[in-house]
Amino acid sequence: MTLALIAGSGTLPAEILQACRHRSLVVIGFEGQTSPDLHPEIALFPLGSIGKILDYLRQNGIEEIIFAGALRRPSWSELHLDKIGTQWMKKLGWRALKGDNDLLSGILDLLQQEGFTILKPSDILTDLLAPSGCLTVTQPSEQDWAYIERGVSILKILSPYDIGQSIVIQQGLVLGVEAIEGTANLIQRCSSLKRPEEGGVLIKIAKIGQDQRIDLPTIGPNTVDQISKAGLKGISVSAGSTQILDSAIVIEKANALGIFVVGI
Repeated sequence: MTLALIAGSGTLPAEILQACRHRSLVVIGFEGQTSPDLHPEIALFPLGSIGKILDYLRQNGIEEIIFAGALRRPSWSELHLDKIGTQWMKKLGWRALKGDNDLLSGILDLLQQEGFTILKPSDILTDLLAPSGCLTVTQPSEQDWAYIERGVSILKILSPYDIGQSIVIQQGLVLGVEAIEGTANLIQRCSSLKRPEEGGVLIKIAKIGQDQRIDLPTIGPNTVDQISKAGLKGISVSAGSTQILDSAIVIEKANALGIFVVGI
């Protein structure tokens, strides 16, 4: 059975490709978002070309689809919908106007109605999701745990609004909450707001009702580098629902830099 990988940016699509190297695979990407170098036979489409993508999937006998990688949500002026894409937006209704989780979940539901089975990245990469507990030599202090608890409480309150998945806390203060800019820009922004004292934690958790098939919170080696550069002390993620890319490298880097990584 041929699997279709619908790829965005980042390293996760390459990890999926490596894990699926011995099976029949079709790779689809989006113009301006997916690297054309990801795969020698990648098919690139404009983001709104739903009809063409569906035709391509059917021509290749696809029954299973997996989404991997980040997609930047375009403005309405950038989204050139074809006829099927326009029909899908009408079917999505209010979900198209809400946050990423509602929109992407709605799109996956429509794909299932078309007869496709949607796999989760963790179905292919079985060690992708963060385990529970501290993964590093450096352990969170009692103060760090207080920051984590505060961050989780705030993110749960914000969760129904589908704003973001991350927050940075230092000295009990909210240095920043992730919005559309993404985690890397959040950390960079918070580095200029950080108090001179040591400490500070990035808390990143799945939203309440998060669709496990797509857009899960993700960290990777670059996240550890960014945390170190910002002078923060650690990272806390939701166990079982946060993706850790290149987890062995993440743990090695964090240990070398004295940063903790904990799954809660």
